[in-house]
Amino acid sequence: MKNAKLIVGLVFLTAGLTFISIPLYYEWQQGKELRALEEALFLISEGNSESVDLSSIDNLSFTEDQLKDVMELEIPSINLKQKILGETTEENLRVALTQLKKDQTPGVGNFTIAGHRGYRGERHFSRLPQVSIGDKVFLHTDKQTFVYKVTNTEVIDPSYVEILDDHQEKKEITMITCTKSGLDRIVVIAELIETTE
Repeated sequence: MKNAKLIVGLVFLTAGLTFISIPLYYEWQQGKELRALEEALFLISEGNSESVDLSSIDNLSFTEDQLKDVMELEIPSINLKQKILGETTEENLRVALTQLKKDQTPGVGNFTIAGHRGYRGERHFSRLPQVSIGDKVFLHTDKQTFVYKVTNTEVIDPSYVEILDDHQEKKEITMITCTKSGLDRIVVIAELIETTE
């Protein structure tokens, strides 16, 4: 009887350790991919418009072309500074924020960005629900910074895709992530107030 209890206890302990280690491994892998992405972006920025050899960077799954127009989103009120990749794919969402619509131009229409909440810490959009109306949002390109002011935060159903539409004569940025349950979406909308060089 004691042996059976010991075996059952060891099985539960092993299962628990496995469940704990899976997210930690996932986060460790994401960290390696993010560091590779940041190293590649640094090399590209230092390359002065010349082609850069990225083949020596371990864990990099992006080409130079995919990284040329990467932007950065900054929200000081939640201490967020994250890269934005040009296309939304599961692979891209693992390491950065992504543009939801193709061929978006900052400062034109409704610029839409998606991001995972992340397991823990301050990566991705984990703190997006803490953004308040009136907070400033900065979208940095290699040439300009677009300054937005938050006008709306809400929780929506995932099927409400109209939130991504352009609104006549409005220059907005819309940021979306999941609620903790994953059943709904948190949306933060801001309007353009300034563009700086």
